[in-house]
Amino acid sequence: MKIILIFKIELIIFLDILSIFDMRSVNMEILQYTRIVMYGLTIKIILQLVFLAIWLITYGSAEPNIRGLEMVDAPLPNPIPCNTGTIGSNCTCPANCLMYVADTGGCHPIDCWSYSTIKDECSESGKEWLPAIILQGIPVTGVFGAGFGNIGRWDIFGTYMAVVFGGCLGVCCCGIICNCCSSEEDRDALTKSGTSTCSCLLSVTILVMYIWGIVVIANKDVDAPWVDYRGNAIRCPLVGN
Repeated sequence: MKIILIFKIELIIFLDILSIFDMRSVNMEILQYTRIVMYGLTIKIILQLVFLAIWLITYGSAEPNIRGLEMVDAPLPNPIPCNTGTIGSNCTCPANCLMYVADTGGCHPIDCWSYSTIKDECSESGKEWLPAIILQGIPVTGVFGAGFGNIGRWDIFGTYMAVVFGGCLGVCCCGIICNCCSSEEDRDALTKSGTSTCSCLLSVTILVMYIWGIVVIANKDVDAPWVDYRGNAIRCPLVGN
């Protein structure tokens, strides 16, 4: 994978920079900038490792038919027979979660429901609620929106990732701008002030999104991608307790 190769290259660069500290003849100013670069590479490597872990947890657990991939044409499932004595437009389906479909001459589950012919009962159909709330409730994964990735809501998951990684970049930009636009005597103070302010705003934003994600998933206020009996993409509420 390209990302693994990039990670290895950055790790090699990190180790090479680390070895510079053994050279006592290096100018202190160069050494200071080298230390900053090393810290930046360290943070970037850690963030990449966290991203890989979150990606493996969420994307790896999602079902292939709800990852946004188009499904190939497939034959319709066998219809569930109508109640005895009813047929055609007068068909009466054996359960409330079933509807009559003229194309197949029988009954099929309505959206977000399934029917068991063995148990002769209906049940809600959709993505499981429990794994999503667990991933979203754990701070290490919840701040990245892992709960939404688990249920296939990559739009919300992408928003979380953009805020976290884009926010980290924004903090660096704040420090650089303050450093470049300040006088020599105020440079250190303004740089620290700018990065601290941006870091505080980023922390508050991440905390708000983290709590919002827990509340939304806990209340099942978000629908997850699913498929109907024909294989068409739909969205259904989370199932389970």
